[in-house]
Amino acid sequence: MNQQIIEIKSADILKQVSRFKREHARLVQILCTRVEEGYELTYTFDKDYFMYHLRCLVPVYRSVMSITGQYWYAFVWENEIHDLFGLKIDFIERDVDYGGHFYHLAEKTPWHDLPGEKHADQAIKVQLRSGLGIDASAVAGVKPEGGKENG
Repeated sequence: MNQQIIEIKSADILKQVSRFKREHARLVQILCTRVEEGYELTYTFDKDYFMYHLRCLVPVYRSVMSITGQYWYAFVWENEIHDLFGLKIDFIERDVDYGGHFYHLAEKTPWHDLPGEKHADQAIKVQLRSGLGIDASAVAGVKPEGGKENG
């Protein structure tokens, strides 16, 4: 499978997404990553087994336009990005705009801050246990098998 990354401006998201919609490309995913400049958004489309990644930077405290008008099912990713990162998505279709309540979170926008901003004394080491899938436990002061003390 071949792929191409296309750098765009955040103001051009709707125009570029509309082009892929006209070409009958399938929206595969929307990815958000927190970077120093703000947020890096990647919209991935598939057309005839070729992956196109539209990538843009959105400054902190700016917003982007929703693409639910072209790809209705994008509401899942857009609500998730809003809730987890705090990035404002303008004009999500009314019927599927959860207004910040898509997830029930203990902490509002837990991925808004950059990872390096977390203080070392707040970090928790995770010990993975064998079993079906991934089962993680994080207990401070407990020694894992043959290892050092956690936390």
